[in-house]
Amino acid sequence: MFKKPVASLKSFSPLRSSDRRRLRDEILASFPALKDMEPINDTPISAIIAPEGLQSAKFTSYIEEPGTLYTDGEGTPLWFKISSSKKDSMIVPTIYMLWRFPHLIPGLTTWNPVVDKLRNGADLMIPGVITAGNMPVHDLDESALVVIRARGNQYPLAVGTMATPGSVIASSRGTVPPRGKAVHILHVHLDQLWVMGSKMELPADWAQGSTEYVDASEYETDDEEDVEDEAGHGRDDVGHLAKDLKATCLSNPKGVAPAQNDQQSVDKDEESHRVEEDRVETLVDQGQEKTAIVLSTEEVDKYLHEALLQVLKFKITEGVSKEILPMTASTLYSSYILPNRARGHAAEADIKKSSWKKLAKWLKSVEKQDLIKCKDIKGELFLLGVNWNHPQLKTFGGHKTVEQQQARQAKAEAESSQASADEKVLEVLEAYRPNSNSADFFEGIGRSKDGYYTLTELRSFLAAYFKEKQLADPKNQRIIRLDGVLRGALGKKGEQVDRVPRDQTSDRLVSNMVLHHYIGYKGQQPRFVKGGVKPIQITQEIRTGRKTVTKVSGLEHFMIDVDTFAHELQVLCAGSVAITPLVGASPKLNLREVMVQGPQVKNVTEVLQEKGVPKKFIEILDKTAKKK
Repeated sequence: MFKKPVASLKSFSPLRSSDRRRLRDEILASFPALKDMEPINDTPISAIIAPEGLQSAKFTSYIEEPGTLYTDGEGTPLWFKISSSKKDSMIVPTIYMLWRFPHLIPGLTTWNPVVDKLRNGADLMIPGVITAGNMPVHDLDESALVVIRARGNQYPLAVGTMATPGSVIASSRGTVPPRGKAVHILHVHLDQLWVMGSKMELPADWAQGSTEYVDASEYETDDEEDVEDEAGHGRDDVGHLAKDLKATCLSNPKGVAPAQNDQQSVDKDEESHRVEEDRVETLVDQGQEKTAIVLSTEEVDKYLHEALLQVLKFKITEGVSKEILPMTASTLYSSYILPNRARGHAAEADIKKSSWKKLAKWLKSVEKQDLIKCKDIKGELFLLGVNWNHPQLKTFGGHKTVEQQQARQAKAEAESSQASADEKVLEVLEAYRPNSNSADFFEGIGRSKDGYYTLTELRSFLAAYFKEKQLADPKNQRIIRLDGVLRGALGKKGEQVDRVPRDQTSDRLVSNMVLHHYIGYKGQQPRFVKGGVKPIQITQEIRTGRKTVTKVSGLEHFMIDVDTFAHELQVLCAGSVAITPLVGASPKLNLREVMVQGPQVKNVTEVLQEKGVPKKFIEILDKTAKKK
């Protein structure tokens, strides 16, 4: 919804006390959990959700969705209300507010590569939802609010509405997930709504697990038979099926396990040691042969212990332990141990099938081995520390995990779904290229002075540079002190200035760059052209005989076939259509104008938007309107 800047935004005005109380009551009614929360740093919850100085403004998104935006006194978005008839009176917290109350709304978990897709404007697909192990999938109705978290992080990165009921998504647990959308994204971290605010740093307790993502594609095997088995393509012969199931429990001989900064090769002898005989039960159901893996208690104990070693060596490492410990035993088990079981038969291991039966009993037995340190606090067991020099950790080589397998599958599905959605979709980009004044800045940050950069990228470059060089004024973080590089990049001709407001820096940088644009299909390599986008012009006027006509020009710039467009208008408008050379244009360009009878501005606009032309690049001139 905020992938692009809003089409229109009214002026912000402070809310009256009565309006602020009304909004507060509406929020509390929509999110009852807030009523039971204790004050945060002695600040009442009501003062956090609807603070003094709250402002509001009407807006219309780039997809023509009307709504109301609520910000604090400094302009940081806190809430927005969607005002369309389908989603009437739905009030939604922004990422800024969700970081204050990370568990306010039920959530789904996805992989980091999928979050990047969401930031690019995609909706969350069902295969992108992590359902492995005991990862929760709440039973949410269609259109219910839901947040999206990245694997291993506790704070939401997106908020949207359910496109598919949660029960449907949960039913695919352990199987190949169906295609289709899981969540319609309304707002995502780093989108245009986010950049309107303070662009705050990630919370200090951001990570519940390692914030470092290991690309699952690096662990792909050349052998595709295991993929075929996981997709449910069985063999006709039960003996071959048993053999295949046995093969799937083997870790990839070529595989590697993720480490904190690199990946360590798995010792072949240890891999061979994991090869064991597994029992395969053949069940008969209406003539169809099915298989079920049966693990012994000793095997379950072994697989769970290996999963714990995987977590302690590659996830809860010594470098990140200070940030995430102490940790509850339930979080350790559900968010770390279960996803880090080895692929194959080990993925069936569960604490209830172990010799200990209960999680606390198992962890206390591990503590007796001097591997971990636990403590019971108010009836709940916590993991406090790890013996990093323990021989078991020193000799453990690692294995390919369920988590990596799910990541690879989700990544492939997301890319496939995105590729299908992007096919023949028009893409309009505006980017800036450095000139002589700003070239030094880009070379200083390791970027090409001949590159093309979007406004979002420029803002991120500036923010990173300010932070690295510590250029924010200590007394006022909204003021940036200019060094020698920034004076050239942000300065205006003849201007002598040492400090500028932070919110002016991107505009100043853009003024020292050259605007370019690209119009083409998604997936193609952009070829930028100097200058801004020339909009399509729709002119409605009265011709001789008091007949109203609608003229359209500039279609060629957006790769729209003029003849096809004219035929579509003729059918849609049920009127005569004429195509003539564009008056005033060079004959070499062969630009043409389409004219259709009647006041057809609305129909023409709809056809253009269906073809992917953003509304901000459609210019309408109505010469029939009466002058006031």
